[in-house]
Amino acid sequence: MLGTSILDGRVAAAALAWLLATLAIYVFNGVMDVTEDRANGSTRPISRGSLPVPIAAGGVVAAGALALAIGGVVDAGGWLPVLILAYLACGYAYSGAPVFGKRRGSTAMLLVLGMGVLTYVAGWQAAGREGGLPVLLLGTAMSLWMAGVGALSKDLSDAEGDAAGGRRTPVIRWGDTRVRVLITANAVLIGGGYLAAALFFAPILIPSALTLVAGALAVGVLAATSRHAVGRDGRRRTYRGFMVTQYAVHIAVLATLLLEGL
Repeated sequence: MLGTSILDGRVAAAALAWLLATLAIYVFNGVMDVTEDRANGSTRPISRGSLPVPIAAGGVVAAGALALAIGGVVDAGGWLPVLILAYLACGYAYSGAPVFGKRRGSTAMLLVLGMGVLTYVAGWQAAGREGGLPVLLLGTAMSLWMAGVGALSKDLSDAEGDAAGGRRTPVIRWGDTRVRVLITANAVLIGGGYLAAALFFAPILIPSALTLVAGALAVGVLAATSRHAVGRDGRRRTYRGFMVTQYAVHIAVLATLLLEGL
């Protein structure tokens, strides 16, 4: 969205299509994770029984189809519908047969990385392919953030259910302590790399880069201090730190764009 109006109707419609595709992926994951989620004490609607599986499955199909339809209207003859389809395919591969990517750490991280990259490419496509290097740097940094920090920190609170579901996540294979060290190292490297790239190549991204560095340090602290936390909520602090940082970085980008337009 860098380089174009954030209020552009075409961009907003494309964002709606992507949101629907994301909803389809998330609900499908919930459908496929009922056993593991219940073992982990998750409060997701499907696992707690407030959203019946057949209705959820129907919602997945409806949301995915609507996302593709909107994408086809917004970018008729363009790449957006293809990107949405690829995004949905990655989401299916993460949770569904025969890939079951979520069961292995390396596959899960690659699929999360792919979905991140597709998200930023779709935004670039919807915005008329404007933005250039800043979009590339932002998309690369945050896709790596999702794969190298988010995909790992998500597993910290779910080891029991993951083991029950036959998964071989990094936490199960390498142990909790090693994964926390890896999360911290990845967070600092990604944050530092993004800040260096912003300083040298895209000054407009410096506020968001400083936000990511601060978030990376916070994630490292949370990874260290929540190791012996009691209860699932306590064990999810690192993942929450990851999510808050991700939101904060994008808010910083939007705020910078708005201030630049004044």
